[in-house]
Amino acid sequence: MSFKDDYPDFSEVEHHIRRAQALRAVYLADVIANGIVSFSRGLRSLVSAGSRETADLRAIESDPFLKRSVPKY
Repeated sequence: MSFKDDYPDFSEVEHHIRRAQALRAVYLADVIANGIVSFSRGLRSLVSAGSRETADLRAIESDPFLKRSVPKY
């Protein structure tokens, strides 16, 4: 794998990164950015799952037929 394949966002400044010997910093920045993106995706899916469950409960409570067919706990 080449630098351009691994870090396409930094391909334009590859020469400067190699001169400054900052490859570890680029790797660390990439890992942190990917972690933040993954965390936000997970949080977004968790919130959407909760809102779907709430919407289902609202639909059951608003429909008299469904309200009678669901046992109360």
